[in-house]
Amino acid sequence: MSQNDMTIANQTFPNTRADINSALQALASNNSGTSAPSTQFANQFFYKTGDNTLYIRNEGNDADIPVMVLDQTNDTVEFFKSDSVRTALIEFTDGDDALAIADGGALTTAGNLSIGGSNNELRFYEGSNYVGFEAPALSADKIWVLPPADGTSGQALVTNGSGTLSFSTVGGIPARPNVKPIVINGDMQISTRGSSASGQTGNGFVCDRFGFQMSGGTFGTWTMSQVDDRPTGTGFPKAWKWDCTTADGSLAAGHFGLAHYRMEGRDLQMLKKGTSSAQKVTVSFHTKSAKTGTYILELFDTDNNRFISKSYTISQANTWEQKVIVFDADTTGTIANDTGGSLALSWWLGAGSTYSGGTLQTSWGGATQANRAVGVVNLADSTSNNWYLSGVQIEVGEFTASTLPPFQHEGLQDSQMRCARYFQKMTAGNNNFVGRGFSSDGGGRGATIIDSPCAMRGNPTVTTSAASTFKFQIGTTTSGNGTSFIVKTIIAQAVMNEGQGFNGSQNFVVWLDIAASGLSNGAFTRGVSNGGSTVELSAEL
Repeated sequence: MSQNDMTIANQTFPNTRADINSALQALASNNSGTSAPSTQFANQFFYKTGDNTLYIRNEGNDADIPVMVLDQTNDTVEFFKSDSVRTALIEFTDGDDALAIADGGALTTAGNLSIGGSNNELRFYEGSNYVGFEAPALSADKIWVLPPADGTSGQALVTNGSGTLSFSTVGGIPARPNVKPIVINGDMQISTRGSSASGQTGNGFVCDRFGFQMSGGTFGTWTMSQVDDRPTGTGFPKAWKWDCTTADGSLAAGHFGLAHYRMEGRDLQMLKKGTSSAQKVTVSFHTKSAKTGTYILELFDTDNNRFISKSYTISQANTWEQKVIVFDADTTGTIANDTGGSLALSWWLGAGSTYSGGTLQTSWGGATQANRAVGVVNLADSTSNNWYLSGVQIEVGEFTASTLPPFQHEGLQDSQMRCARYFQKMTAGNNNFVGRGFSSDGGGRGATIIDSPCAMRGNPTVTTSAASTFKFQIGTTTSGNGTSFIVKTIIAQAVMNEGQGFNGSQNFVVWLDIAASGLSNGAFTRGVSNGGSTVELSAEL
């Protein structure tokens, strides 16, 4: 420690030498001492040993400005705040750039920019005011991934629930061209035919509107059922389950198995398919399986024999996963505006080389069979395999998992009525009526009118579970008891065309050819289900 008044007075030589040495020591030690030198000069350094602070005298020579504090224990330096920094570069000891502050204020860091502490925040100043962000109390790290581009006017940032942000319309529900969901019974709540069907090797239905199709005994044997196992947090009441009971480990060329959903052309006009304004289609669903791997979803245009296929992956066994698949717009092939089947969704669950031997057709084109299901797993290769489906949703336009509109839940009655357009089942016990009618002649023919709760897609095919127990009964004028005749054949014919019935209802005449004669011409009759038989009306696509 040394300080000096920096004035060499006239004096004898030994004293002069001592005074010069004292002044040089003061310069070398930055005028260090427990207090400031008694005599100071403008821009003079002074190191205060009491607080280890280096000061510089101001230009007016009337105050000391702190420059830095030296940590004499750890040999580090802390700089005092300055009014401005033009250009600065802080380096690690190995020479790598740590932090650079460029002219204009641009801040560049070689690694993560971190602000620590429980109450520290990141602030952005505008004048004396600022906006800031402060981290909440956390038990784990959290990162949000920003979208790669700006959204449109009125959109807001929304999350997919996993940290990925995207822009979506304010309110979260883009305008739909359809009031009701395009997919009927997408939540699998309706199963008119029954909740389970075992020993299935061909074609059929369990959950309404969703069919299964197999190459007749060459894709294993399955139990199809409506089950309570469904994805949590979705509100879906049921799911459709495929359960393999007999395996087929090696599929021949023409063997296949798939689930399908078929749609009327008049319900699809908003897709504008076959025009320059054709729309993309987003299909989403929830699925799980004991068998992981590649699966195929196909969109088939039956009006024009064109299709497009997309693959998806079940990544984790026995775990519900949501899949969101976008199909490109198709400017070729107009959809017929009628009640015929125009588009079909097919979930391929296995396929031989006839359907999988080519290259997967991921853009719209003509129906090349070998390109429909390339790469699909063989779900039939083990009796441990199963496959579940629920929450099937179709939206017009392109969406991601984070921008997808919410599932349109329908009430049970509404969903039942929409399903009844395609299939109805009448179940009765002994001598319960399914219709009323008249005899047309004195021979073996009569008619029963069956009331339908809604207009069906077309004249239905009428079947009975037991023709021998479905009877045609003629009441007597004396006792009200009647004579029953066993039905030979059943033929349905619509009395009213679609839309002509009251409140959208429709009536059908069921002509009953019976095994015995004796019907009086014009006699009042009634169709009777005897012994618990059922009558089914089907107008499925």
